[in-house]
Amino acid sequence: MKDVFSNLSTEKRKKELKTDNKTFAELVDSFVEEERTINTVLKANSKKIAQASEVFFDVFTKGGRIFFIGAGTSGRLGILEAAECPPTFGTSPKQIQGIIAGGNRAILKAVEGAEDSTSSSKKDLMAKKISHNDLLIGISASGKTKYVLSGISYAKKVKSQTIFITCNKQTKKISNIDIVLNVGPEIVSGSTRLKSGTITKNVLNIISTAAMIKAEKIFMNLMIDIKPITEKLKARAIRNISIILNISRTEAIKLLKRSKWNIRVGIFMHKKKLNFKEAELLSKTKPIKELF
Repeated sequence: MKDVFSNLSTEKRKKELKTDNKTFAELVDSFVEEERTINTVLKANSKKIAQASEVFFDVFTKGGRIFFIGAGTSGRLGILEAAECPPTFGTSPKQIQGIIAGGNRAILKAVEGAEDSTSSSKKDLMAKKISHNDLLIGISASGKTKYVLSGISYAKKVKSQTIFITCNKQTKKISNIDIVLNVGPEIVSGSTRLKSGTITKNVLNIISTAAMIKAEKIFMNLMIDIKPITEKLKARAIRNISIILNISRTEAIKLLKRSKWNIRVGIFMHKKKLNFKEAELLSKTKPIKELF
């Protein structure tokens, strides 16, 4: 088999970094030093990350769906990003989804050969009925994952918006927006769950969160579409509405009970002196910032 991966920066060995005889403290210092690369690479890609976030926002606010697709660590990062959006932003699990090579069983255990398939991703996307209204974000640290590349190719055929996130330079354009996070060799050669995984998670966080801020899922740096299903989230809902409206904790609890624990509706009830149904209806069409 021809080694088509040997020249990838993430596969190269960091010869100048000797790990075999280091103490635990020295190893930790090496990792900390390596992580400094991430901020520089993020800054170098800030414009493309902003463009990606704008596309995410546009698709999301028009009712389209966002799919993250990847294999191995990259796939798990996409699954994680999709899973974190509903509790953080109150989004529907159907609107933001993660797809991993090998299916859900691959989340916990590697599935042999799944990432090398050139047809599986097409089948997975066809099952989701991906269309021109949707966005596919392909994640591949190596930039060579066949499952991801073929998925992007299919998404382009059906006119979906596409974004590609990789940690290796590409010889040709892959998607509408290619984000190349060139962090270089890993401390453990080829272990892209390290710097590559960290910076990819950072970029996914930035893309989705910036889009949700612009979509007013966040107001005054606070979550306003929390689903208060735990004690922690209930406490956060009380705290957030109290800060936004500058009311006491007691008043906040009373207001949230009246608004069925919907912060957004509660804000409209308080500011416009409306009942629940009136506030709920208005909250679907009027931006909160216009109340302040």
